[in-house]
Amino acid sequence: MWIAATVAGKMITACTEPIDLSNDAMNSKLVITCVLTDTLIANNFHRVVAENIVTIQRTTPFFGDQFIDQVSDAQVWLNSELLTMSGPGVYVPSEFLAVPGETYTLEVHYDLDGDGIDEIFTATTTMPQKCKLDSITLIPLMERNDFHALLAVHFQGISGENYYGAKLNNENDSRYFSTRLLRYSLFRFDVFSKEDEYQRLPADWFISHEMSYDNENKYYIYAGDTLSVTLESLSKEYHRFLEVAKTELSQNNPLFSGPRANVSSNFTGGALGIFGAYTASRAVMELPLHIGLPMRE
Repeated sequence: MWIAATVAGKMITACTEPIDLSNDAMNSKLVITCVLTDTLIANNFHRVVAENIVTIQRTTPFFGDQFIDQVSDAQVWLNSELLTMSGPGVYVPSEFLAVPGETYTLEVHYDLDGDGIDEIFTATTTMPQKCKLDSITLIPLMERNDFHALLAVHFQGISGENYYGAKLNNENDSRYFSTRLLRYSLFRFDVFSKEDEYQRLPADWFISHEMSYDNENKYYIYAGDTLSVTLESLSKEYHRFLEVAKTELSQNNPLFSGPRANVSSNFTGGALGIFGAYTASRAVMELPLHIGLPMRE
């Protein structure tokens, strides 16, 4: 009787007394993204650009579902260089390519809470050593009637703990197959992997004539097409970020949403996002006519 009355009393008290909810997760957060590279890349408009830019946004409070604005009044330093704003929430350094082995520091000053005093958010990353991708090959799989093969990458490993990612594209298709994060191949070598030996490593792509592109479309590969793979040597924190981001996106959760996804960040000061780095190397192969793929009409 006493126990029941006590529980009932606590329930009544909990329902009638005011409750002060204070949770840092309900507040707006700064999201800072910058990925340094030593490699010039071609975007969808076929212009050659470097990826070394900083983007800054603010999240909605806890119950929001999208970014509310781009942050265009921050001060941003990459090492000792004050960056220039080139568009809403976008900051760029003077033209440069990051150097393998060098360590970089990104520092952002911004008054996030509106008290008139800038908060300071910092992160560091070290550019990985460049890994030369020698070639790509197909490993045929015989258990299916139609052509089905695993794509493998060949390269000389680098001593130490290494983290890799890879992108696959078909030079004969205007779409980019693995630019989307969920199709980006991630793998790593630890101290037991004999990283300094020559590697023949299967990637995550099974090549066939008809490949799933998204929920509604197919991606087709034909004999005579040229496949290209870009092997990227990733900084440790960038590899971890992509690993967790892929998991979140596979659950259909928007990154840094509210309630925000549990995506790792290497920034101090409470900011979300990533400051990472990668070096890249590219190899191509033309698919032979005799392997069983149909020809383009």
